[in-house]
Amino acid sequence: MNVIDQAFGSTTSLNATSGSATLTATQYASLFIGISGAISASVTYTIPSGVGGQWIVYNSTTDASGGPWAITIASAGGGRSAIVARLSRIIVVSDGTNIDVLGYVNLNGTSTGSVTLTGSLTAGTSLSAGTTASDSIGNLRNVPPNAQTGAYVLVATDSGKYIAITTGGVTIPSSIFSAGQTISIYNNSSASQTITQGSGVTMTLAGTATTGDRTLAQYGLATLLCTASNTFVITGAGLS
Repeated sequence: MNVIDQAFGSTTSLNATSGSATLTATQYASLFIGISGAISASVTYTIPSGVGGQWIVYNSTTDASGGPWAITIASAGGGRSAIVARLSRIIVVSDGTNIDVLGYVNLNGTSTGSVTLTGSLTAGTSLSAGTTASDSIGNLRNVPPNAQTGAYVLVATDSGKYIAITTGGVTIPSSIFSAGQTISIYNNSSASQTITQGSGVTMTLAGTATTGDRTLAQYGLATLLCTASNTFVITGAGLS
């Protein structure tokens, strides 16, 4: 009876300040999962592969610094994941591989919370006034930051983000990005930073035929657009 009570009405409380984690059997046995805490980075809670079920998840976290930071529910099976928008409740289901969203409300009980996209919007659909849309990166109206204090090599999850650097520059690696993906780079320092094209990468300065490494002046802002595999065009203010 205790197991049944937990499955139909118990709450697992998670403190996101502790960072990302894989849920234990005791934690995911509860119907309700409450996530709180002040966070300084996005946090992912992973349900073990092969574990199916449904949960009502609510996110009452705050940002300790930076942000806005995302709370993601993922499956170790490697399939789809779901973003739990701040101050919202969502119903998520797992088939052991994928996490999908069945519905949502915000914490005051209205239907004007955040919409989490786990796939794509069908042509002809629209978002109602008062809603926000999030994907696996975060709120679609924001550009999520990735602050770096040393030499940094871009990774696949940097697509759609801006990289704030203070020293060491940024390197664009090969075989990571595909056509249409963009990354912004902000030099958050008073010294110039180098944006380096990695081995096998071609980076062209917009409006010219010039390729090669670029220099981003103090507090300059540049945007990279991937036009084909390992091919980029770069433009921005303070770029030479």
